[in-house]
Amino acid sequence: MARLSVDYHSPALMRTTTLDVILPIDSHDDALALDALRRSDPDTWERTPYPAAREPFPILILLHGITGNHRDFISETRIRSWAERRGIAVIMPSGYNAFYLDQPATHNYFGRFIGQELVEFARRVFPVSSRREDTFIGGISMGGYGALRNGFKYAENFGGIIALSSAMIAGRFDDVISDDLFFLNRPFLESTFGDLEHVADSDKDPARLAADVVYCDRPRPRVFMAWGTSDPLANPNRELAGRLQGTGIDVTQLELPGGHDWEFWNTALVRALDWLPVSMG
Repeated sequence: MARLSVDYHSPALMRTTTLDVILPIDSHDDALALDALRRSDPDTWERTPYPAAREPFPILILLHGITGNHRDFISETRIRSWAERRGIAVIMPSGYNAFYLDQPATHNYFGRFIGQELVEFARRVFPVSSRREDTFIGGISMGGYGALRNGFKYAENFGGIIALSSAMIAGRFDDVISDDLFFLNRPFLESTFGDLEHVADSDKDPARLAADVVYCDRPRPRVFMAWGTSDPLANPNRELAGRLQGTGIDVTQLELPGGHDWEFWNTALVRALDWLPVSMG
């Protein structure tokens, strides 16, 4: 298992950005097998100093929530061992607090960065599959919203979407606007989403984007959604799951005990990874 920290200059963001990357290129079992080979057949071992190359890995782009960064999943979950067991590469970018939406005025095209550029970058640099069927996007809270929005907007790139406790506030701003939290006050929301009156049924509305995918006969990503019974965003997630199913999208939905926190996400993320159509390593 290799964990990499990668800095590269993103054209979509016009600055250097940092990614955390997990590549299951080797394992403890691989090392033990090579050691056994060394003891049983030294000549062969000399010709095989490192585990043999595997097929290109499936890839999951995993998006953090509000106030987080690219290191959240490494520090808060066991994503390294989960990815190694399943033989999947995981790329974790920073989305700052931008809801993974394009911000043209400041040349912060986070949607393009996540949905298009990062997919191409990963395929050029890492031993990952170039097949849509092996390429997935997922996230928690704000990242869950970003995964849904960009998974449907760039549907040609993704075979599946994981959305855990999605921050589904688009279209219901009047219900959530509050001066108590910076990311729920009107100036922040307007700077992020634009005119709040025009977000619903726009390309910032995952339900609208999903309907467009079906109507235009584009590739349809499968969707896994999960939320906690005590999550204040449970109802919006239930409603969105129903709307997506109503458009013809294949949705697996899971409601588990828990709230909007890492305790819940640790449980739900394992279930989501089990849902992905990848071979166990």
